[in-house]
Amino acid sequence: MRLCIVTDIFDQPDLGCCISALMPDDTACEVLGLAALCARPDLAGETLHQHLFSQGGMDAVVSALRAHLAPDVVGLGYSAGGTALWRAVRLGAPMRALYCVSSTRLRDEAAIAIPNHVMFGALDANAPGADWLEHVPGGYSLFDGCDHSFYTKPESPAVKRIARMIAQQCRPAAGAHPHHLGGAMP
Repeated sequence: MRLCIVTDIFDQPDLGCCISALMPDDTACEVLGLAALCARPDLAGETLHQHLFSQGGMDAVVSALRAHLAPDVVGLGYSAGGTALWRAVRLGAPMRALYCVSSTRLRDEAAIAIPNHVMFGALDANAPGADWLEHVPGGYSLFDGCDHSFYTKPESPAVKRIARMIAQQCRPAAGAHPHHLGGAMP
């Protein structure tokens, strides 16, 4: 499996703390940062957030992702990274499936046409509401006792559950075409 990871505005989680560290050994992981994708490596945190969402930087990120992604890639986006991947797919980027973790700005997005699953901490005050969760994503998970940044804690049971979900759902079934998921999204 090929996993393309887009980090959050703080370039988190670190690779060793990323859900990808819990994936099977045959998983090829690529980590992309938002600042690099919008050609502004000098920005991080709130200044990067401002650039992305108020100054057109997200358009540059989405354009870079559209040029980079491939049909055999599974996307994993953290916070604003998930929003960028979602928008890239909505605009035609090819991907096998998409997982978004704590991507609260998805609350303003429409459905996409690939298998997808979104995950939020139940304590994240900015997570999309129940109506969006029920009608837009292919599936969703809310993790009790978790806040927005739960994904930066690899020891978290929620992080371990996400890793198992992605590993299980992204393995092709025996004899399946490699561009199709080996089962429905949870």
